[in-house]
This record gives sequence, structure tokens and C-alpha cells, in this order.
Amino acid sequence: MFKFSLNWLRDYCGKDANYDDIMKRLKTQGFEFDGNQEVKNDIITAIEVKANRPDMLYHMGIAREIKAFDGEPVPTIAKKQFLVNNSEFPIKIDIDNSVCKRFCAVKISGVNASAKVPDYIKDRLEALGINSVNAVVDIGNYTMIDIGQPIHAYDAEKIVGNRLAISKASEEAEITTFSGETSEIKTGDIVISDGENIKCVAGIIGTDSAAVKENTKDIILEAAVFDEVSVRLTSRRLRISTPSSFRFERGVDADSTFDALLNCAEMITKICGGKIEMPAFDSRPEKSEEKFVNLSVRNSNRLIGISLDQKTVINCLEKYNFKCEPIDEDLVKVSIPSYRLDVLKEVDLIEEVARIYGYDNIDPVMPTIMTSYNKNEVWSNMDVVREVLGGLGFGETINYSFIPADTMKIFGIEDGEDIYSDLKIQNPIAGAYSLMRPMMTYSLLNCLAYNYSINNSNLALFELGRVYFKDKSFDTGVREVDTCGFIMSGVRIPRGFGSDKDIKYSYYDLLNYLSVIMNRFGQSFKLQKNEYKFLEEGSGYNIIINGEKIGFIGEINKSKLSKVSNLKLVKDKIFYGEFYIGKLAEKVKKIKFESKYPPIKRLYNLVQRKDITAGQVKTIIEDSSDVVRDVVVKDIYSDKNFAETEHAVLYEVNYCSKDHTLTSEEIEKIEKEFLDKLNSKFAIKFKS
Repeated sequence: MFKFSLNWLRDYCGKDANYDDIMKRLKTQGFEFDGNQEVKNDIITAIEVKANRPDMLYHMGIAREIKAFDGEPVPTIAKKQFLVNNSEFPIKIDIDNSVCKRFCAVKISGVNASAKVPDYIKDRLEALGINSVNAVVDIGNYTMIDIGQPIHAYDAEKIVGNRLAISKASEEAEITTFSGETSEIKTGDIVISDGENIKCVAGIIGTDSAAVKENTKDIILEAAVFDEVSVRLTSRRLRISTPSSFRFERGVDADSTFDALLNCAEMITKICGGKIEMPAFDSRPEKSEEKFVNLSVRNSNRLIGISLDQKTVINCLEKYNFKCEPIDEDLVKVSIPSYRLDVLKEVDLIEEVARIYGYDNIDPVMPTIMTSYNKNEVWSNMDVVREVLGGLGFGETINYSFIPADTMKIFGIEDGEDIYSDLKIQNPIAGAYSLMRPMMTYSLLNCLAYNYSINNSNLALFELGRVYFKDKSFDTGVREVDTCGFIMSGVRIPRGFGSDKDIKYSYYDLLNYLSVIMNRFGQSFKLQKNEYKFLEEGSGYNIIINGEKIGFIGEINKSKLSKVSNLKLVKDKIFYGEFYIGKLAEKVKKIKFESKYPPIKRLYNLVQRKDITAGQVKTIIEDSSDVVRDVVVKDIYSDKNFAETEHAVLYEVNYCSKDHTLTSEEIEKIEKEFLDKLNSKFAIKFKS
């Protein structure tokens, strides 16, 4: 966002420049209008300037667009001739070229920093939200808003040892800015120091130790170009955003740095008095090599969807200060103005041709694109899971992929477990969101607890997202796994309409829903006991497909997760399941009739210890004979007549032969075999 002054712009475009015409030209060129306001006898307008157009963050840059649109010569920064001799400059300056692309400085002696600034400078700056400080600082700010180069001034007498060094900070330090606030400098931040004190956080803000005050007599005036990325990172960390940092983050024209400095210095001497001392300092006195990009007219027409000849393309570009030289009938060698930092490749020039020719002159036509469809199995699986769980009454949620740093400790997950992670992000949005989640359990528990806190209870929720693990075999060092987590608690079917009591979610609902999902994919799975501490003892099972773990289920141990916000509000049991979506592959399910002979079903009410799983019993029954087709748990029962460690389980066994009708004698023989084995191995017997 950049605010500009109409009166200021008229310095370049003429006193009679019409506001509506100016705005029409800018909008036609693709710049978005974001409101205006009248300030005294001026109109202040805000336009949306994208990060790739730093040349539009000052009045001369905007004037260039307007003048070029009308085919008039574009304004340029006045070129100045001045003696440069770095070795004889009164201040010794050391520069780390890796963080500072260009550094220019002049000394002005005998200035009157308390001089009165002309009203037009003060009024224009204040209208744009920049407060007046003193004459020297105000003129530097005016230069920046006028021609785009940030300027910084130092009190020359406060520079210890007549030395300045521009480099990365080698250690942490505390500074006091010229506004009186303290900030922490970290190792690697670009600073300008004199060996004793930091005088400036490069490109962002100056410190109080060298600030120009009303009694300042001699100043060192600086104009530089610093590394954009470093300025941006330091500015974000310090939470200090200044007009200078705003421009340095986006890029500054290094070719005009010295000329901008001399323009500012001359303005200071006219207003504040003083003399510009010879020589000046310039770390890069030679002009940089001219930048060229070859443009194919054929490629330009193909991408834009128009048919322009080479002459028209050249005319479009040369209007905007691009110098063009035809190479052949198709190619044009284009010289890029130094202030157009965004034009790097041919496609950038093609964008300029379209913009200059006029978007409104290009007919909108849908392109014909030949594409081939490659099915994304994970997305397809997600759609299936979403359909199944939605049909079962679950509501979908979306949560952050970040969880608190101490989640592993809260959940009792130790280093080495398959769901452990210490993958922390370097710049978290908050302390509560610094660990990349290795499972969805915390996210869904937090979501469930929040809903209960607003009296939205009796819920079944699911989320489709990703979990994260450190893995050096990946380029990023991180393995991202597409995952589904689902959770339920409270009443599944409320009392009424034939039901005399509420039916709550149970562990068997968890098993049933998992079976429905796996059946939808045509997958057979097994459950293998796990020992996750955040699950109730004996309730945790890993989901195994083809010998590989793809997830887990269990009942949440609420007493061990009391630190999860608002979880204490959930009074009912909480059941949870999670599986990796990418491990599922939907199989074609075929209907087949294995036998034309009728099946026989029998029920067995068996008393067994609670530590014996139904799966163990089912395996023995199924292995007893080929005619055992299916074993299903129908009910579990326990009362005061049972020992505390026992309960009764009702099994339904389905018998069917492929080649004949089974007789009672055959079934009884099979029964005796597996009942004897169950009794001898697990002491299981019929309930009397």
C-alpha cells in the first residue's frame, strides 16, 4: 500500500494534471485504488502496490507510469558530478559486500538542524502520515518519498574513532532507538557500528547514540542498498516497520543511490546551510552492467492471445523506458531500466507488453489446453472416507497442524515410539502452536473440548489432514502423511421414539465404524494390542493391513490428559480412531456364492477372562474347520455373579460346506474340538 499526494505528483505531471485522469491511467495499468481523502488543499490517495513493483513506492515512480501512458518522456533522477575518493573520506568505512550491495556517503559540515523546514515539505509528509522530527531527518524522508531512496543521517561527532562498519552482528546486543524504545539485536542482523556502539539497524531504524539532534553541526549522510531478505527478517522479528524498511524489503534501485544522496545533500544545504565536503564515499562508483532480456514476438503473441507485429511491441516497451534493438524478424534485445527490479525473464517482458498494450484491448478467450487425467489416490480415498463418515453422522472439522510443544509429555509418548515427534517450527504463530503434530489426537480432543465448552455436546467428529515426522530420506527432512482421525463422545441416539433411555457411544461403535470404513475399501484388517499411555488400559489397538500398521483405535484416558484445555467438561467416555489414508487402496468387491447349501448358525455363550480378546477366541474357532465361515461377537455381559476379572461373551458361528448339507453330528464334532482347545488354553467354558 502506498499513499501519494496529488499536489506532489503535479510537480512532475504539471499543475493542471486532473485527478480523475491520473486515476484512470493508473487503474488501466493494473493498479488498484484503495480510497482517498482530502487533506487541506490536497488529495491523498492510496493504491495497492504489489511486492514486485518497488518502483511505484515514490512519487517519481508513479509519475513515470502516468507520463509513459501519455507517450511523454519519463522523469529521471538528476545526475550529479562529485569527486569520489574512498581512501580520503573523513570516515573510514568497512563494508561486508554480502549484505550491502552499495553504500554511499557524504559529509556535510556546519548544518543548522534546527532550521525551519519549508511548509510544503512538512505539510506533504504529515499528510502521508510521517511526523516531523527535525530539518535534516525531514528532508531525508522527503527525498525517500519523492525519488525512492531511503536516506539516513548520523551526527558525525558521535561516531567514535571516525570509523563505521557495515556487517552482520557477531553477538546479541541491546539498542535504544532514536524514539527511546529498546530492542534486542540478534546474531546475523545487519548493523552499522563504530566499534563501540551500534549506530543503526541497517535499513530499518537508527539508534539514539548517533541521532541527529537540534544542536548537531556536522553530519554523515548515507544512502545504501541492503540485502532485502535480511532486512525483512529482522524487521519482522523486531516488530519494527518503518518507511525505509518497507522499501528495502522490496528492493531499491542501486544505480541511482549516489545521485539520490547528492540530491538530498544539496537540499539540506539549501535549507539548513552548511557545506558538502569533498570527497564523497561510494563502494560501487562504476555503473552496473546494463541488463538485457531477449523477447520473442511470437512467444509474446502466443501467451497473450493477440497478434502484434514487432514494431508495435517495440513501441509499447519504449514508451516505458525499455530500450529495444531488433535482432531478427522475431527476436528483440531489450534493455531493462535499473529501477524495474521485477523484470528478470522474457515472461516478465511479455507481461509488460500486455499491460502497456492495454488489458481492455485484449479479447478474453478461453485457451485450449490438452491435459491428461492422473487420478490422485489419496484425494480419492479422502472423498470416500468423507462420504462414509458423513453418512454415519460425523461432522468434519479443520484444525491447525500445530500443537503445543509439550504435547508428547502430556500424552506420555516417549522418544522411539512410532507416533513421537519433536519437529518444532522456528517461528510459531504462538507458543501453543510450535510442534508439528505427529497424530491428530490432540487436535480433535481440543476441538471436542471446545464444543463442550459452548454447550455443544454429544458429538462425532472427524478430520482429514496431515501428520508430520522427521525423515532424512525426504528432501525437506520431513515426512508428511495424509491421515484421517475420528472421535466420538456422549449420546449417539437420544431417548424417545421407542427408546426409553439414551444410547451412548461405546467401544463397539468405534469398532463398527472402523469396520464400515474398511469394508467400503474392500480391506481386511487385524487389530494388534498397543500400550499407548493416553489410551485406557486394554483399549488401545493398532490397525494392521498386510502386516503393516496404518493407524490405531482406543478409548481416551481423560485422567492423564487433564491439561488439554476444557477436556474436564467432557463427562462421557471418549473413543478415538486414526488411520493413514494413503495406505488404503479401494478394491473391486465381487459378489460370489461359495456354496449352494444352506448355512447353519449357532450361538455360544462363553465365560472368559477380560484379558482374553475376542480376536484370540475367534482365531481358534475359525482354525478348527474349513466349514466355519464367520465368527461374530453378538454381546458381552457381566453382573455380580461373575468374578471381577470375568465376563460372558456371546459368539455367533456360521457353518457352511461347499459340497453338502452339514449334519448335527459334523457340527458337534467341530464344536467339541474348538471348545476343548479354548478350555485347555484359556479356561473358557459355557455360561451355565
